[in-house]
Amino acid sequence: MKSSLLALALLTAAFVQASAQETTQGQMCAAVAVTPPPSGNAPNRMLSDDAEVADRIVVAKKTIAPGQAMGHGQLVLNAGLLHHAAVEYRRSPTPPMVHTRMAEFFYVVDGEADLILGGTLTNPKCQNSSNLVGDGVEGGVTYHVKKGTYILVPENTVHYFTNIDKKQGMTVLDLHVPTPAADQF
Repeated sequence: MKSSLLALALLTAAFVQASAQETTQGQMCAAVAVTPPPSGNAPNRMLSDDAEVADRIVVAKKTIAPGQAMGHGQLVLNAGLLHHAAVEYRRSPTPPMVHTRMAEFFYVVDGEADLILGGTLTNPKCQNSSNLVGDGVEGGVTYHVKKGTYILVPENTVHYFTNIDKKQGMTVLDLHVPTPAADQF
């Protein structure tokens, strides 16, 4: 029993120390008011198919404004207020980001780019209550991604796409995954 309590105390101390060492970037927006979820019942769209995704890609490409890096995401899946997947078309880089309350999953549908993961945002600014954007990244690892690549970006991880294919751009299926409490698995 004593050894179990000692082990629990050591684990708790290690967790507190690790939490204290985490980047403060995720804490920057803590004072920003949380945007309330939409009111009313969100429609559920829990199934889609390749034909619908292809149609949404056409819409995403048609609706991007001249000089705009990325068009509005085109919703393909939706479950309640917190879970959605969208098709995004990008023709040039968007600013580096950090999501403090969610992981993000990407599937590269078409095109290719370099993905920068990790590091620290330079000149971070709160975009809203749970997202930071920066002017650049210090550190981080570059990965070349192309059609068929799966990407999982944990919360509090800097990420952005750069060197996007100039001829065809890049299309991704993007899923934001809210962070569950530790005991939900």
